[in-house]
Amino acid sequence: MLFLCRWPNGDFSVVKASSKDEAIELLDEIGHAEGSPVTPINDNFMVHFVLTDDGHFELQDLGEETGELIMKRAYPVLDEARMGSLDKSDTERTEIIRRAVAKERERVVEKRVKTPKTLLGQDLKGMMDAPTRKIDRIVDEEAAKSLKGFKGKGKAN
Repeated sequence: MLFLCRWPNGDFSVVKASSKDEAIELLDEIGHAEGSPVTPINDNFMVHFVLTDDGHFELQDLGEETGELIMKRAYPVLDEARMGSLDKSDTERTEIIRRAVAKERERVVEKRVKTPKTLLGQDLKGMMDAPTRKIDRIVDEEAAKSLKGFKGKGKAN
């Protein structure tokens, strides 16, 4: 499944993952997505990249449906400004769109995120700045490994 992450600075990322939590973990490579809006994309999705002469890829364009989807879902203020300024002069339209872009960059604020389940997890999150789900999974896996061969004393109830 594809997920769209709308970053608070106005950027967006698209990632393929099996769940929203996994998408947030994968997006951690770019930034801390845990408090950002991450929504599934169930529609058609198309992007086109150009191979540059120096061997890099540059985004050339989004598919028409993809561009519309992203505008409607992640940039409603900008989408409205673009549609509402079609009959304006180029100068007026440019100014309207610039104001809408500025509003979009301020509109999305990171939500407060869950804290890890354990004190150890909370300490790790402070050091690693990784998503809570990833921290909890690491702590759970390490605890299970540590307790695997443990045999307690006394009778089990």
